[in-house]
Amino acid sequence: MSQQVPQVRNKKEELKRFRENGPHVIHDSEHDIYWMKKDSWQDKGKFFNWHESKDYAATKNIRKIGGFEDWRLPTGDETMTLYDETLENPGKSGVVLHIDPLFPEGAFKTGWVMGDTSTRRPRLDFSDGKMVFADEYAFGSVRLCRKSPVEKDRSRVRRNR
Repeated sequence: MSQQVPQVRNKKEELKRFRENGPHVIHDSEHDIYWMKKDSWQDKGKFFNWHESKDYAATKNIRKIGGFEDWRLPTGDETMTLYDETLENPGKSGVVLHIDPLFPEGAFKTGWVMGDTSTRRPRLDFSDGKMVFADEYAFGSVRLCRKSPVEKDRSRVRRNR
């Protein structure tokens, strides 16, 4: 007769807001946003302007990174959820970034954000939490994101037409 051994859960792990979801993805359980673990600077070792950042997202979708094909530039509100002035994470060239230390060290300090404001595009400075607007061809980086799909209510009866 075999006995079932109860699984012991690590309470500290359960309470973490950010959790790794495979080698390339971090899930924010508070906002239900999936983030690329590395920003484009860490991933490719080069800077991207705003347009190249959108191309970078398209490439990640073709490759289905993390098993997903809906990576995109984050909105300003989504990007702000990463910023927490109580946290410190060493960025490129030693700049202190205020993001969770689960994200790898060495990210660039600014990240492009979705938005269309003529030729000036928004990006968040993770060293001070300020949204700044830069020329769309200025150098920068991006940390792509995606949201969980909305679950459809399958309890409704479907009629054949």
